[in-house]
Amino acid sequence: MILAVAALLPACKPEGFINKVKYNGEKYTNTCQSFTDAVNKVVKSNTGPLNLRVSEYDNSDFTYYYLEPGQFEIKGDTLYFRLSQDIEYGQYLAKGVSIHVNASCKPVDNLADLEGSATTDLGKLVINAAYYAQNRKPFFLYKIPLSGKSLDGKQLMLSFAIAQYDKTGALKKYFCQTDVTPVGTAMPACCTAQPWQTAMLRSIVDLPKLNVKEEKYVYEGFTGHMDVMFKEGSAKVSDDSSFSASLIQAYVDKYKGLNYRLTYLDLSGYASPGGKETSNISLSQQRADIVREGLKALNEGNDLRITSEGKGEDWERVKLLTMATDKLTPEQKTQVLAICNDAALSNDQREASLRKLKYWTTLVDEVLVKARHTFTVMDFAYKGSLPTIGRFTDRLPVASLQLEQVAKTEIKVQPYQASPSADAQLATLEDVLTKKASPNLYAMRATYFLAQKEYNKAFEDLEKASRFRDGQSAQYMLAIQGYKVLFADTYTFEEKKQLYTDLTAQGGTDRSIQFNRTILMDKIGYISGALSSYSQLLDGQPATAAQLNNRGVARAKTNRVSEAMLDFNAALAQSQLAEAYYNLAILTAWKGYTRSTAEYLEKAVAIDPAYKAFIFGNPAFKIVSEDPRFDKFR
Repeated sequence: MILAVAALLPACKPEGFINKVKYNGEKYTNTCQSFTDAVNKVVKSNTGPLNLRVSEYDNSDFTYYYLEPGQFEIKGDTLYFRLSQDIEYGQYLAKGVSIHVNASCKPVDNLADLEGSATTDLGKLVINAAYYAQNRKPFFLYKIPLSGKSLDGKQLMLSFAIAQYDKTGALKKYFCQTDVTPVGTAMPACCTAQPWQTAMLRSIVDLPKLNVKEEKYVYEGFTGHMDVMFKEGSAKVSDDSSFSASLIQAYVDKYKGLNYRLTYLDLSGYASPGGKETSNISLSQQRADIVREGLKALNEGNDLRITSEGKGEDWERVKLLTMATDKLTPEQKTQVLAICNDAALSNDQREASLRKLKYWTTLVDEVLVKARHTFTVMDFAYKGSLPTIGRFTDRLPVASLQLEQVAKTEIKVQPYQASPSADAQLATLEDVLTKKASPNLYAMRATYFLAQKEYNKAFEDLEKASRFRDGQSAQYMLAIQGYKVLFADTYTFEEKKQLYTDLTAQGGTDRSIQFNRTILMDKIGYISGALSSYSQLLDGQPATAAQLNNRGVARAKTNRVSEAMLDFNAALAQSQLAEAYYNLAILTAWKGYTRSTAEYLEKAVAIDPAYKAFIFGNPAFKIVSEDPRFDKFR
């Protein structure tokens, strides 16, 4: 092609001659070779890794539409862009010469099977001397009308050619066409999702509300006790003892009215050290039998199990009461305990040693008199209709108000509600879960983790709930899919694509699934599909703040920055979302509007302090963060 053009030129002109011009005080003889070299430099500087081109300047005070070299934006139906290194158009545009920029786009390679569309011709931009003069200040900006064609999620391709016109303005010929020579085409880093992925734009995943039911539990049982005191050396109840069969029956009836039935009586009779041990063993049995006889009426109408046993002398109580009394000095207490703990002595020898103490009478009145007793343990079991959750483990006197309160206690567990008692509610729920696991309880705890933004824990609980395969497992699986979308940024491309395929195969009309599927399109770079899906979902429907924010993310990733900013601001008009403020900060940083970036970040951090940790690892803020206004975020 080049040789054929050269054959038509006079011999005095260089091969592939275009024209001679004076540019920036220099004289140039332009040829196809020099033009090809220039295009080669453009291709080299504008093709390569798809990195986000962030402004290197603070453009806060600029009022005009500003793009840095290497930046692109779709605004309305026009693609605006600046190449990171461009052709020196003024060096060529003279004597009827124009440069034609042919623009086309094709699906991104790894999404070709999803989009299924062929390469699209966007059209031709004719840059002549008049056009260049009119559009070169403050810098030359490419403006390519899209005429309704979509670049969403596709890769822009540019090729260049020299066109020569005659004096009447008619096209004379084309030559130096870069798309039919080894130079090839330029593929600038625009219009695909990849450059924006690392900028961490924030979508809001639609996590479905969980149908979780409040639950009430009671204790499955508890244990009460009473102590019956006896006269010295006798099986007769002491005069000051509160033991009364009718009184005990009244307490048993009270607990029965609360659906707790007496199921077991354990009677342990004891004697105090005094007299022979063999006699005291017999006496302790008599004391146990006396109480058993007094309580035998409790077994009428009950399947009551009763055990009674004489335990002999109660040396353990002697030791406890010795330590508790204030009638003995510390030295005397030590002396009594030494005798009680002497393993070399028999019980009769221990008693003989105690009798020799000068304070024996005090020991009898304050300690031994209270060791003549029958200790009665009474077990109660719940027989009502409410579900139970473990036994109340502390032993309390059967006649105490505390035990009555235990019998009346309903342990309530409920889904998260914002209140000062939320932490206590969660602690109760977790205690219940240690005793009983159910899908509803796991899902209930997930609501607390959701509120605390501990999404990994919520996801784990929903996984546990789904394994029960009960009637609610479908809603748990739906929520799990939402969490998978939430964590999709941590997945490989193939994992994201598989999740998208799964959601697509699931189909249905559930809007939660449809919106999450659309977010996945965004996350895998299938932005054309995402924007089309948002149009279908939001057309004629009121859009929520979260949905507007998410469409703004998709628009930003296709360099429709102005439209994206409109979406984020519309979202904020409905609800103060940290995500929308953060996304606005990214876009203003990209443009170099440092002052606005700092203001948006401050608002995002005020709503959710976690955003502070996202700032300095984000390449969108790499340049602006050097400004002192960002020190507050460190």
